[in-house]
Amino acid sequence: MSNHILVYLDKIFLPFYQLLGDPILAYFLGTFLLATVCVIVGEFLVGIAFYANRNYVNKLTNDLVQWNNLSVEAVKKGNTDAYHTFNKEANDVYGKLFFLTIAHSAAFLVPIPFVLFWMQFRFGLIEFPLPFHVPILGGNVSYLFTFIVLYLPAYWMFKKIKTKLPLFRKFDRIIRESSEVVKEMKSLADVLEERIKSSKAREKDSNWVEYKA
Repeated sequence: MSNHILVYLDKIFLPFYQLLGDPILAYFLGTFLLATVCVIVGEFLVGIAFYANRNYVNKLTNDLVQWNNLSVEAVKKGNTDAYHTFNKEANDVYGKLFFLTIAHSAAFLVPIPFVLFWMQFRFGLIEFPLPFHVPILGGNVSYLFTFIVLYLPAYWMFKKIKTKLPLFRKFDRIIRESSEVVKEMKSLADVLEERIKSSKAREKDSNWVEYKA
């Protein structure tokens, strides 16, 4: 079964390593292009996952804002029982939203195991000497190290241009619109700030009355 998968992956991945004649340069170029493909496919899967669940995400986000704001209002009114009830609902919704976000983010990593599985088969026995000795890594590194090192600039470069691509711009807009709702959340810090201002105002008035007296 694994042999069939490797043959199939060879057809997809090997062309990236056949663009240059020099084997070393061909390896690094191919790995960089493969890392870039991982980034693009990962971003696409995240966008698709979010798009498919956008209505549910929006519902959870609106519920979170609603329950949170109700709990803050309960604190303002000094209603402890209502605060605990509303806060529990807000925490439950937040938990669902948090784990859904984790699931969406995990979609970003889906292509990587397939690539590393194939690279292990093709380059698992190859080591690259480092120009200097690193205590943790030693004097040589494997395909895994080179993939990670090339993956980072690939991610950074695509991040810079993805909003200029129509499909990814649409995904980005949908995600931003959903997150905009969170700005409507009230904070307990605002309640504390209001109480401090009110307390200072009462203290000032009290001192003024004592002074007049």
